[in-house]
Amino acid sequence: MDKWDYIKQYQQAGAYVFMALPNQKYNAVEGGFNNSFANGDELRQWITQYPAYHFGNVGIDLSKSPLVVVDIDKHEQNGMPSILSWFKTHQIAPDTLQDTYVEQTPTGGLHAFYLIPNGQDKPKHVINAIKGVDVLSNTAVMTAPSTMTGGHYRQITTFDKIKPVPTWVYDLANGLGTDRPNNVYRAKYSLADRWEMCINGFETGERNNQAMSLAGYLFAIDVTPQDIYDIMQSVNERSNEPLPDHELNTVYMSARRREEKKRARMNDYGRD
Repeated sequence: MDKWDYIKQYQQAGAYVFMALPNQKYNAVEGGFNNSFANGDELRQWITQYPAYHFGNVGIDLSKSPLVVVDIDKHEQNGMPSILSWFKTHQIAPDTLQDTYVEQTPTGGLHAFYLIPNGQDKPKHVINAIKGVDVLSNTAVMTAPSTMTGGHYRQITTFDKIKPVPTWVYDLANGLGTDRPNNVYRAKYSLADRWEMCINGFETGERNNQAMSLAGYLFAIDVTPQDIYDIMQSVNERSNEPLPDHELNTVYMSARRREEKKRARMNDYGRD
């Protein structure tokens, strides 16, 4: 596959892709890795403005993407014994990492990628959740076919194996044990919580997360996009500290794009 085949895979899953400089992990243009796009044509147009990135590395802006990555280091700290011990303690099959899309980093580490279902909150972003293992949900992550001096990122499993995020990733990020079935997700906000938002507005400090959760839920139950936007504006107005209009619009559009991409993928899977 060439670089654009990889990029197409990521973007079809809803990922926002950015370009880094050749053999580097960073984007030096103002905005950094937030110069990211879920549309290939938009990314190509950006590259025409910054030709130094034409032969650059490929990264994913996790802060915008419905993805979370479990990062297992094998360089400065060897996280593999840590994660295997954690799996054993919490009665999780040691080969569970093979059940999703996994890449190997140039230093021999592993990145396990998981999808965040529409309307579901991401796990917390935690460095060293256990020794040598990070849960990445709000940063940049480099991906295949990027190259660094001395090595490259490569696919261990195929991208079509990517799976919805399992409960154990939330448990790992929260420092919790696994005391419920691995395929059951306990939402951060219950249905009752969402109704309470509608009455009292969004809580300061949780405004973005709550707005995204509410919007995702409303899209999932097929409320019309215009009604969703009106509801979010009304709830925001009830908040002690309402989100600025541009932030509320960003949350709404992000939730809408996730739902549109999800439905497009479902339609594609239904074709012969």
